[in-house]
Amino acid sequence: MTCTSLSLSAAPKFSGDKYDFWKIKMRRFLVANELWEIVDNGFEVPVANAQLNDGQQQTLRENSSKDAKALFTIQSVVSDKVFPTIMNATTAKEAWDTLQLGYHRTKEVRTDYNPEYARLYAALRTGDWHGTREFLNGHEGALTARISHEGKRALHVAALFGHRHIVEQLLQLMSADNVKLRDNRGLTALHEATYGKDVQLVKCLVEKGNRELLTIPSNTGWIPLTRALSVGNKEMAAYLFSVTPWEELTPEKGYNGVRILIMCYYSQILLDKAQELLRYCPKLAVIPLPASHRGRESTLLEALASVPSAFPSGRQLTFWERWIFRRRRNICKVDKSKLTYKHPRELLEIACKELFKLNIAELENSRAHLAVIQAAKMGIPEFIKEVIKTHPRVFWAGENPRNAIFVGVEYRQASVFDLIHGMVWKNALAEMTDRNGDTLLHMAGLLAPSAQLHDISGAALQMQRELQWFKEVESITPALRKQSLNNDKKTARQLFTEEHKDLVKQGEKWMKGTATSFSLVAALVATVVFAAAFTVPGGNDQITGYPIFSKKKAFVVFVLSDAISLFSSSTSIIMFLGILTSRYAEDDFLKALPLKLITGLLTLFISMASMLVAFSAALFVMLHGKAWIVIPLSFLACVPIASFIWLQFPLFVEITMSTFGPSIFDRNANKHWLTR
Repeated sequence: MTCTSLSLSAAPKFSGDKYDFWKIKMRRFLVANELWEIVDNGFEVPVANAQLNDGQQQTLRENSSKDAKALFTIQSVVSDKVFPTIMNATTAKEAWDTLQLGYHRTKEVRTDYNPEYARLYAALRTGDWHGTREFLNGHEGALTARISHEGKRALHVAALFGHRHIVEQLLQLMSADNVKLRDNRGLTALHEATYGKDVQLVKCLVEKGNRELLTIPSNTGWIPLTRALSVGNKEMAAYLFSVTPWEELTPEKGYNGVRILIMCYYSQILLDKAQELLRYCPKLAVIPLPASHRGRESTLLEALASVPSAFPSGRQLTFWERWIFRRRRNICKVDKSKLTYKHPRELLEIACKELFKLNIAELENSRAHLAVIQAAKMGIPEFIKEVIKTHPRVFWAGENPRNAIFVGVEYRQASVFDLIHGMVWKNALAEMTDRNGDTLLHMAGLLAPSAQLHDISGAALQMQRELQWFKEVESITPALRKQSLNNDKKTARQLFTEEHKDLVKQGEKWMKGTATSFSLVAALVATVVFAAAFTVPGGNDQITGYPIFSKKKAFVVFVLSDAISLFSSSTSIIMFLGILTSRYAEDDFLKALPLKLITGLLTLFISMASMLVAFSAALFVMLHGKAWIVIPLSFLACVPIASFIWLQFPLFVEITMSTFGPSIFDRNANKHWLTR
């Protein structure tokens, strides 16, 4: 059996009991599946990854795959009770060692731990100092003994449950060295205290254990400050930031400095402190975390490129705000200056200054090109502009020529694509291809990510937006490139047709369903107002044949509004019938079909409003002088019609703005930002 045919059903399960037996069985299982070596020796990506030859790169990929399989196997065979202890492990060795520390009973631990400590643990958990003192007086060595299966000491438990009065009493009985004792996971009492909100309790521990206590790492390398940041404990983290020695956060001393910056940014707390730390050691911005320490991102630059809301472009503007922004940019700038974009922008500037100092090899290791790609996916043009202006080589770095503009088109980020109009490489970008032979126009031919489409109402409008993207990219593509074939022998238009065939069907279904529903309403209105035209209020004079109230102004209003309602409802019906009988070609979704729907909805709204006016005028004619009846009835008649218009008007506005409103693209927004 090889590691490619791994069967978890045969793997021994671990529920927290009889670890030594499970360890033997699990080791033999991993050996049989050729995974034990990677668990035993560990796996870490070399710092100079870019300098490896092809053979070394292949070995690296194989080891990475084996480590991922081994980690998955170990995490899959443990119970839900055990899983939390290793759920943050990033390598198989880290998970294995954590289980070893937590569940393997060495002679030292068995000597320390005995069931009697359960009484001490219970007293500490409930905050019973009297019971705690009584137990300690009667059991020599219990003060520093491991009193739980996790290897926690009395001080650990008191700090974990936030009982400051017990912590203060225990500290009087302990030496500074005893305060630094760690449990099976390498956690000190200070680590445990950072989960709580009691800053004074933490101060007591720091004063007793000295500053050295602040930099003792856990088995996973976390110091107390990083643990406080991980749970978003702002006040606790602020205090620890002020007392932790910053010289211990430099790259030479480990990766805690990088991790702290990333955590501050993601949690959006203490950004001012993070900025001060980065000014103290700018190198932290370009040092990546090793594979075994990575979370979502491995560098500060990648973290900056992952939170669009931290930059002005990530703010969701309303229609009116977008309208003002396009016409009065100075107003928008004043508005944006009030928003909380200061710290992210300054962090980025400091990082870019450090990026400028790097040579080619260091630039590759900094993962700056991956950060730019991430910013393109998330739609953060400010980040891309700042980084590329600092180091233009970043734009072309990486194995795949699919650069930020390609990714911006693929992920439908209009603000990123607009950057191309300010680049000196604009023509080259429009002609270049990636490793799959795809041009920029092929990227526009791909179906947009579902997250982008879900923001648009209805499949028809989604198809319209896709066509707008394709037409915009096509407008800058040289004529010869429009017919270029990719490695699958497809032009961009062929790829577009293939990728969007399901969306076309969905758009047709949506359009027909919408048109059918509205045409029924329009037909009902037409029927009512047509009948009303021949049954005028008050009837006709038996001698002349003219309507009895024909000389009243209210009657004239009735006739005009009834006629307008009849003509507009008839027009609405014709428009909706036109939608139902359309051929539904791809390009019809761009203008033809939306225009018919806009016209149909507009005339339907007019017909319903006119019908309401005609009804009110008829009441006024027949019940002249009885305003106390006419006015309430007219208002009641408004309710169903106004409700219909109120429910459907947003759809009308969205279709109108999508078809005839300002374009999502702005060619003048980024002119000449990168001219050399």
